[in-house]
Amino acid sequence: MKICYFGIYDPAYSRNSILVSGLQQNGITVIECRADWRDPKRYRKLWTQLRALKNDYDYIYAAYPSSVPAVIAKIVSKKPVIIDAFYSNFDSVVNDRKKYTWFDPRSLKMLFFDWIGVMVADLIITDTDAHGRYWSSWWGIGRKKMGTVYIGADTSVFRPMEPVTKNHTLVLFHGTFIPLQGVLKIIEAASLCASEPSLRFRLVGDGRDFKPAKALAEKLQLKNIEFTGMVPLAEMGKHLVQADIVLGIFGDTAKAHRVIPNKVYEGLYSKRAVITMDGPVIREAFSDKDMLLVHNDPQSIAHGIIMLTRDTDMRTRFAQAGYEAMMRYTSKPLGKMLLDIISKNL
Repeated sequence: MKICYFGIYDPAYSRNSILVSGLQQNGITVIECRADWRDPKRYRKLWTQLRALKNDYDYIYAAYPSSVPAVIAKIVSKKPVIIDAFYSNFDSVVNDRKKYTWFDPRSLKMLFFDWIGVMVADLIITDTDAHGRYWSSWWGIGRKKMGTVYIGADTSVFRPMEPVTKNHTLVLFHGTFIPLQGVLKIIEAASLCASEPSLRFRLVGDGRDFKPAKALAEKLQLKNIEFTGMVPLAEMGKHLVQADIVLGIFGDTAKAHRVIPNKVYEGLYSKRAVITMDGPVIREAFSDKDMLLVHNDPQSIAHGIIMLTRDTDMRTRFAQAGYEAMMRYTSKPLGKMLLDIISKNL
């Protein structure tokens, strides 16, 4: 089988690198046909490159970000078009980050392209079943042409690591500082943990809530927390090797209840105890034996952190169980997951 991996995607982004590697590990020939998303002529180049392939492949996979590439693929290609509906730009920008209002022309433009991309595709791939249900609530989008391929961890970047011996417990958060993450709740939880002298918090990343998070930490006069700013993905191993506990997400937005973030998979694969908010979406792929699942409030987060800090045996059990569960979500199994969905639906 030959698959054309198509679009303006970043090949280094974990969603793309994991799937390309997973397909190749399952014996699939992957033809990458892409243009740089910053190139003003990107869509013209995509059109030209795809025509030059003369349909010499079996399927075309419109990679994230996928809406316009999916439309181009449907027009140019004679083969079935698969779209990676990783998330809706409209939902992320308007509902989650609240950057634009619902009826802002830019919002309506994103809404249209999100919709037309999934509408024209022959098969829609989402990252969770919950995300699939969200897309199927859009007008004209059928649940029957959907399949779930979970995010997983990029094993070329992350690896299982033994804990580093030190005189404190390090709690790590890494990601974008946006409402979905619930960073301000993590700051409040750190405040509730201030009486634990051996606890340290490290927040890696940047984003809209970065300044409010730092301001809240200063207001609460926290001495147990540090902000590193954004770091390259390749350097995350240096932080994870020092971490004892990795935090997932604690947001209140609708999207927060539809996703399992990269950091959860990465923390588990690094063989670290993970804490994230409980809910149906996390239980699609994992159980409460794989990580510590807590209520979505600072008190519950703090209680979980303190419990794992004091009980190193429990921390070790979660780290081992989570790592074993993660074996289902490395590149090769995820590539097989995608191929099974294609075989069943196309």
